[in-house]
Amino acid sequence: MEQLLVPPGPDSFRPFTRESLKAIEKRITEENAKKPKGEKKKRKNEVKLRPNRDLEAGKPLPLVYGDIPQGLVSIPLEDLDPTYSNQKVGLLEFKLEH
Repeated sequence: MEQLLVPPGPDSFRPFTRESLKAIEKRITEENAKKPKGEKKKRKNEVKLRPNRDLEAGKPLPLVYGDIPQGLVSIPLEDLDPTYSNQKVGLLEFKLEH
């Protein structure tokens, strides 16, 4: 599935919401629907994304992203790394407030 990648910068930061989770689940469902039943191996022509080493946990955020907007400090954010756009990473104990 083709996704629009947001260029790095302060506009890349989006709060993680119930709608974000629903969008991830929808992308996972669409991706699984495209695969034939029982297919476990990756297709040869499928491009595998690799995690961005600059966005690893514990590393400072690259300068290209700028500062996190004041209103988004200390709240859950959508993942900046496109590798995880179709994965529920670290959501096991996550509870959305509202």
